[in-house]
Amino acid sequence: MKFSTSVEYAIHSLVYLSKKNDSAPVILKNIAGAVKVPETYLRKVFQSLMHGNLIHSHRGAAGGVSLAREPEKISLKDIVFAIDGDMPLYTCLESRRNCPSGGDCTLHQIFQEARKKMLEVLESSTLRDLSDSPDILFPVET
Repeated sequence: MKFSTSVEYAIHSLVYLSKKNDSAPVILKNIAGAVKVPETYLRKVFQSLMHGNLIHSHRGAAGGVSLAREPEKISLKDIVFAIDGDMPLYTCLESRRNCPSGGDCTLHQIFQEARKKMLEVLESSTLRDLSDSPDILFPVET
């Protein structure tokens, strides 16, 4: 399964937010600089994260973005689905090949099982897990 660049940017940006010591909003420019992502690209990513109810946007002089939930309540599956949607791991070629199995073959079942296991791992992995990891470092403003 290949995740989009947007998913990677979203994960790193949310980990950055979760590593902050407070819940004060952070301006997008600071997040983009810390995770080394173009600000205009990140703005589009954050629109999807807002629609997925993973972040809040705050207006005004003290504006910016903040997590909508505690880091332990945001799974990697939540992030992937907010950005890429519920993309299948495998798409059966049944309709293009006139396959007699009708999608009920061993190959299809194997990929369905692989997808199920991937989703289980993504669901059980949270922002807290990543933000507590010592190998994910950013210059975090305090």
